Amino acid sequence: MTSSREEPTEVVLVRRRASAAPGAVAVVRLLAGLPPHWACACAVGCDRITLRVGTPAPGGAEAVTTVVAGSAPPGWAVPR
Repeated sequence: MTSSREEPTEVVLVRRRASAAPGAVAVVRLLAGLPPHWACACAVGCDRITLRVGTPAPGGAEAVTTVVAGSAPPGWAVPR
């Protein structure tokens, strides 16, 4: 049996402002804003969140990065 899902895309977010929510709070807010059909796993620290996101559509890696960056809680960002 084969899966229609791509390999998960890893996206890292870092806390850019000391006043931003800590990682545990930020990841809950972030996950709540992602499409419900995306499979997610995360590793959370106070100042860093690593998400591994799988999408059912081919070419989902770019969409994952765009959506995660756009959904980042205030004070959090995807490093460039």
